[in-house]
Formats: sequence, C-alpha cells, structure tokens
Amino acid sequence: MNGLGEWLRQVVAIALIGGIAEMMLPSGGLVRYVRMTVGVALLAALLSPILPALRGGWANSAANRASDFLFGNTATTAPAQPESRAAQDYAQALHQAEDQDAATYLAEWAEASLPDPIRSEVVKVTVEHPTSADQMAVTVLVRPTGMADAVEIRQIIASQLDIGPSQVEVLDEGDAPR
Repeated sequence: MNGLGEWLRQVVAIALIGGIAEMMLPSGGLVRYVRMTVGVALLAALLSPILPALRGGWANSAANRASDFLFGNTATTAPAQPESRAAQDYAQALHQAEDQDAATYLAEWAEASLPDPIRSEVVKVTVEHPTSADQMAVTVLVRPTGMADAVEIRQIIASQLDIGPSQVEVLDEGDAPR
C-alpha cells in the first residue's frame, strides 16, 4: 500500500506544481510548452506502475527527470536504475559491431597503403583487436607464387597502423590455417 500512496503523491504533486507553474506564466506561447511538458510528466507518472513490469522502471525515472527539469529540483533525483539485461546485451552487441567495423576499415586501409605491385599479390588482410594498438594483430595472406616481400609488407603496414612490425604476420595463402 505504501507504493500506491507514493505513486498517488507523485501524480498529485506533478499536477499541482504544473498547475501553479501554468498560472504564474503570462498567457502566450510559453504556456503551450509548459502544458505539454507537464502533460508528458503526468502521463509518465500515471503509467509508472504499469511500465516497470514491461521494462525496468524508465517511466518513473522519466517523470522524475521531467519534474526536475521543470522545477529545478535536483536534490530529490531518484537513484539510477541498474541496467537491464537486455540493455547490457544490446550494448555488448554494439561493441562487437564496432569492433568488426573497425577491423574491416583497418584491414582495407592497411591493404590500400601497399604499393600497387605488392597489393596485387595480397589475397586478404585481417585485423584482430582493432581498438587496442598493444593487442592488435594483422595477418596478410599473399599468393604463394607471388614475388611479394614479407619484410616490406610488414614494415609498411606496421608504420601505417602505428604498431610494431612483430604484430604483422605475412603468410602464403597455402600456409594459412583453414
């Protein structure tokens, strides 16, 4: 029953403070924005008992933030809700997608940095750990019959990516693990 009383107090407080704020403003264009903001905060407060069951309590947080924005009440901001498992999974998926994009971009950039005669002998460039220069590893596959110089490839790519030459591995296509 305590939760119901708190919810009712929150709804009444938002309605009262919104009404008082609206009465204190001169009639004009600003009243529309205050009404809209108070309406959104009131709607969020009204829906707050229902929405946490669906998704981690964001409505309560939104109502508090709207109330804080409207009335400058920063001292009573509710503590941050812990991230839900779905949000953590989404963030992890985003980080993985960023890493894949970075690896693709760096591989393309490394290959493009090679002079034309050498680049024509390159089959594939892959980059692992693209977001950490210390852990980055670059693998360059070249044609087995090609005349590509592994030392030169290693030096060019290492200087372009600002990593050590030991982090660049040049393999014949036939030697590469499958």
